[in-house]
Amino acid sequence: MPFSTAAISIFMILLIILTLLDNTTYQKISHNLKTPLFQSFVMFFILHMVGFYWLEVESINWHKSWMIWFIPILAVAVDKNTARKGVYAFVIGMMLAELYVYYNIFSIWDEYLKGRYGDFLLPISHISYNPFLAISIGLLMTTLLAGQYKNLRLIVAIIFLMTMVANMFMTGGRAGQAGFIFIWLVLSFYYLKKNTQNLYGMVISLILILLIAWNTSPVFKKRAQQGASELTTYQMKLNDALGQIPKNLGSIGKRLHFNQYSFEIFKEKPLYGYGTGSFENEWIEHAKDNNHVQNIVTNPHSNHMLILVQFGLLGLVVYLNMFYQQIRVAISMPKGYEFRAMAIVLPLFFILISFYDSYLWGHHTQALFAYLSSIFYRFDLIQKSDGIDIET
Repeated sequence: MPFSTAAISIFMILLIILTLLDNTTYQKISHNLKTPLFQSFVMFFILHMVGFYWLEVESINWHKSWMIWFIPILAVAVDKNTARKGVYAFVIGMMLAELYVYYNIFSIWDEYLKGRYGDFLLPISHISYNPFLAISIGLLMTTLLAGQYKNLRLIVAIIFLMTMVANMFMTGGRAGQAGFIFIWLVLSFYYLKKNTQNLYGMVISLILILLIAWNTSPVFKKRAQQGASELTTYQMKLNDALGQIPKNLGSIGKRLHFNQYSFEIFKEKPLYGYGTGSFENEWIEHAKDNNHVQNIVTNPHSNHMLILVQFGLLGLVVYLNMFYQQIRVAISMPKGYEFRAMAIVLPLFFILISFYDSYLWGHHTQALFAYLSSIFYRFDLIQKSDGIDIET
């Protein structure tokens, strides 16, 4: 998953087709669809289909969230033991990905220290890579804080946790870095809320990590300073640009502009929006109607705003219901379930980072969401020891 867009699509499509060709899976799918959690993913699909009925402009990229629609099928595609191994296979994939990144960075080390950095160093865009890394760190933290590893496995897990944390701040994905801080704090509280001394230790460790990153990583410090500067100068630059996006607005400034302008579009049709795949063309049409000069934007770089523009408040309810159902199920899981902590974290993490980009619209991150959702919330994995399903 951290390497190839094509491989993800091929893998997902083949898995879905093979699952549907197996007659024994239909009963499992039917069982899942009786629960509010899996119904929420179906409703998200129906929203996209119904959204064509009030579409007034040409639909573009309407299918971009297709992997989310198939979570009810992916959740029964393999047996529970294979599904469990899939989580650790993902972490191993990220271990290989970070080794690839380290190799590329150390290959140009002198230039890197002088500020040379870009996506050419990463297997995928930094927009997706750092959220992947944050989730991997979270999965390693759960195994360590829960005491799952001993001896050699414990040593290997600690080493890779340290290298992943370092990799997080040697690369430039700010949403992933914010997500990492969130995951570190949530998991620390989840496992250590009754051990105040160790909880304080985890918080102090995080502060030390940030201080070390600030003083040693040229990429982290530069991008943090750029982000702060873009926030403080955004309105002034926008006023000087006379309606056009300034070239020097920066990524944070552009996102602020995308969201501000998208909110103006949303306010004209707040109840049900403009329809499935309408965003790009509505952005252009709205600019023409208001005599603005706007660059073409495929999405508002905020998944929440993308939903509001396309589907209005109606769509927002359907969209947020997926996260609510995940959190509801996760909280009711047995406390001994190994993925319970990350099942709580996953929807909250995506709600957070989706203020910064359209992460359930982008290919890699929606694949990550669909992949882990189809595993964490499997009822055959989270059954209590007495065999009673939490959804009965």
